Amino acid sequence: MDAHYASLLGTRYGGLASNTIDYWMLPDDPTMTAEAVLAAFEGAPVLPAATLSLYVHVPFCAQRCRFCAFSGGNSPDTTLADRYATLLVAQLHDLMRRCPMQGHPIRAVNIGGGSPDLLGPRIGKVLAAVRGLPGFGADTEFAVEFTLSTVRPPFLDALAEHGVTKVSFGVQSTDRDVRGYMRQPRSLEHLDRALAWMDGRFPIVNADLITGMPGQSLASVEEDLERLMATPGINAISSYLLTPGAAPSLLAATAAGKIPPQPDTLTQALMRLATIGGFRRARWVRRGTNTYVDPTRVGERELSRMAGHECIGASHYEAFLLGVGPQAVTSVPGARIENVVDVAAWCDLVEQGALPWFTPKCATVHQRDMALWTFPLRWEGLPAARMADMIAAGACTDAQLATLAALELEGLVHARGGGYTLSLLGEVFMGQLVRDLKGESSRRVIDDYIAEGRALAASVAQGRATDEYRINDRQRLVVHDD
Repeated sequence: MDAHYASLLGTRYGGLASNTIDYWMLPDDPTMTAEAVLAAFEGAPVLPAATLSLYVHVPFCAQRCRFCAFSGGNSPDTTLADRYATLLVAQLHDLMRRCPMQGHPIRAVNIGGGSPDLLGPRIGKVLAAVRGLPGFGADTEFAVEFTLSTVRPPFLDALAEHGVTKVSFGVQSTDRDVRGYMRQPRSLEHLDRALAWMDGRFPIVNADLITGMPGQSLASVEEDLERLMATPGINAISSYLLTPGAAPSLLAATAAGKIPPQPDTLTQALMRLATIGGFRRARWVRRGTNTYVDPTRVGERELSRMAGHECIGASHYEAFLLGVGPQAVTSVPGARIENVVDVAAWCDLVEQGALPWFTPKCATVHQRDMALWTFPLRWEGLPAARMADMIAAGACTDAQLATLAALELEGLVHARGGGYTLSLLGEVFMGQLVRDLKGESSRRVIDDYIAEGRALAASVAQGRATDEYRINDRQRLVVHDD
């Protein structure tokens, strides 16, 4: 923390969150068994507020962006694509067969990566399998990601044919130098080309931006937002905070002087403030963790279909989120299941009929307070009824409730009708609020994860490790420690 910014923007915080990927993590457990995890999954209770969503991961990517938390497991080798698509469908069906929520309405499906477009024509097999699941219907949000530099018209044709409701792609920055530092194509010619190919065929077209990247300025971040908001064909934008705690390779490149440092903490906070304020001034509405939508270009039906969590983590304790493919995480009441990261190992396990889980990072824990600490990530906030249910169940400690009350007094959280929403500053410091609202042991897991990432980065910068991308795979660390 910079001492000069001990009270950043007048808040309790001296900096922004260093990790926004793995809030749902739990301590590693080397004694955990697949049998115990499977029993918890198959026995998960279907509670009155239960919902069902799916995240399907495609681990192929031609780019190795420095900021990407998935780069430790993604592969440029698409020779596995045929085999992978078949096995992806196999795990999808296996999870659904075992899931207590099978047949219930599916709220959302997100196919992400990596670059799902690198599956090429095989994407049709995956899309058809998803649409054929019991519970998939007209109200299901069906979202697919792709990479601008590798997407081609036949892939987009397949998405349109199978009724995909949302497409999403990363721009991250429009600044050529910043894009170069992140190992992205410097030109944005791919954006114009992809938008011409899509040409109004998808209800939601979402572009990702990131703030806080090396080489960025406040002016360039404001220009990024203005440019994308004014781009015909884009009606949704997700603006993420760069959080290097999940990407040691970026920290290593900065430490080694290969790329500029991140902006200072005050500038990073002002970038978030300018971005969120820019959305609000333009009257774009929040419909995701970091996603805003132009309501003049998106109909009510499309808005209501947006689940708003991008399937990166469960929104509350009762929710069922099934993670399919390497690196994907399943979360159900009483269980967290992390798939193995290594693509070839995952393929072998699924082909053998084995459970492709990395058990030391799985858990059978009941996180009944989840709705409290995930509420900053939810565009609708924390409804009064859900808060009352948590309190009645004794799910929240006195310390957590005291923290919530303090955040309200400090103007980071608003209480309305017994429920809670974020203020403008609350959105700026969203990740810090999530951490503060978790229990003490859960906060320690996040802090340890960030410290581990910094230690890994130091080992690269000091020449004690040389693989800058595979080092983002934290499962390898657990294996090596054993």
